[in-house]
Amino acid sequence: MDNLTHNIRVLQKAFPNRFLCPMVKANAYGHGDVKLALHLEKLGIQQLGVCLIEEGLLLRKSGVNVEILVFRGFDEVGAKAIIDNNMTAVVSTWEQIEALEKVANKKVSVHVKFDTGMNRLGFRVEEAQKVFDRLNGHAKIEVKALCTHLYIGENAQEMDQTSAHQLQKLNKISEVFKSMNVFCHALNSSGILNLMEMEKKGSQDKSHPLYMQNWGLRPGLMIYGYSSLGHPDVAGLKPVMNLKSVVNNFRQVKAGETVSYGAKWTAQRDSVIAVISIGYGDGYHRLLSNKSSVLFDGKSVPVVGTVCMDYLMVDVTDVVQGRALETFKNTEVVLFGADQKGHVLSADELAHKAHTISYEMLTSVGERVPRVYVGKETP
Repeated sequence: MDNLTHNIRVLQKAFPNRFLCPMVKANAYGHGDVKLALHLEKLGIQQLGVCLIEEGLLLRKSGVNVEILVFRGFDEVGAKAIIDNNMTAVVSTWEQIEALEKVANKKVSVHVKFDTGMNRLGFRVEEAQKVFDRLNGHAKIEVKALCTHLYIGENAQEMDQTSAHQLQKLNKISEVFKSMNVFCHALNSSGILNLMEMEKKGSQDKSHPLYMQNWGLRPGLMIYGYSSLGHPDVAGLKPVMNLKSVVNNFRQVKAGETVSYGAKWTAQRDSVIAVISIGYGDGYHRLLSNKSSVLFDGKSVPVVGTVCMDYLMVDVTDVVQGRALETFKNTEVVLFGADQKGHVLSADELAHKAHTISYEMLTSVGERVPRVYVGKETP
C-alpha cells in the first residue's frame, strides 16, 4: 500500500489540477479492486475507471463513493444500473444514447468517446458534429467530457506519430463541443510518462500535441509500479505486487529421470527439485515451463518441467547443496517482485520470457491466490 501511495503521489504532484482517473478494472490489474479503490479514495482520488458495470457495482456495494466511469458498452438494463448506482457512462454508440434516453428519469452526465485511430470503440471523428447536435441541450443527457484511447502511447513525444495525430483530432473535436464547456482525457500510462519525460527535459514546445490541452489522465499500469515505455521511467515508480508461494516438498531426482507432465525436462545429474504450490490455475503461465526462474533463498533458480495447474517445480540443487533439506521447509519463493533480502525479479522479465507484457502477468493472478495487504492503509 505504501508503494501504491507513492505512485499516486507522484502523479498528484506532477499534475495537481488535472482530471485523474486511475483504472481499477480487471480486479485492479490483479491487485484486488475493492481494497485498492478504497485506498485510492483515501488518497484524494475523485474518479475511478472500470470496464464492466459489474465491477462498478461491486465497488459501490463495498463502500466506494467516488465517481466511477464505466468504459464498456451497455444496453437499457445496463443503463439503468449505471444510473441507479450513480455511476458515469462512457458513451461510444448511438444505441447507448438511446438506452440512456429510454431509462433516465433524471438528467445524467456522460463522457463521450471518439475513435481517433484505435478502431475499437467510440464515435468516428467525422460524426462529431452529429453527436453534438444530438446531445446539445438534451433534456436527459449532459456531456461532461470527451475522451479517446492512444493505441501507441509509447510514441507520444514524437511530433508526427500516431499519438500526436490522435490528440490533434480530439482537440479539433473539442472545438465542436466548446459551448458545452467540456474537458478531454486521453493520456494512458504511456502518454503520461512521455509527458513527464518532456517536463523533465524542460520542453518549451507548447505547440506539441501533449500541450494542446491539460489532457486528463487515465493511468493504469503505472500506478501499479511498472513503466510501459520499455525503459526505466522518470517517475521512480514502485511495484505494488509481490507474487509469492512456499515449498510444498522436495524430490530427490536421479540423473536421467524426468519431471512433470510430458517428460519435458530430464535431470542431467542427481538433483534436488522443490515443488512449489502455485501453477497455471493461479495465473503462472504454462508458457513459462522450462524458461523462467524464481527466487529461492535469495538465489535465482530455474523452473523445470511443465508448469502444472496447481504446482511448478524448480531445481534447487546448487542452493541446498551440503545442507539439510529440513532447514528449507516452508521456504518462501518469489515468482515476481522482491524477496525479504531485497532481491528483485520483475514482472517485466517474466513477461518477456512468456512472450507477453507485464499487464498480462499482473492481471493473470487468479482469484484463489490470497491478497495480503501490507503498509499503511490510512495515508
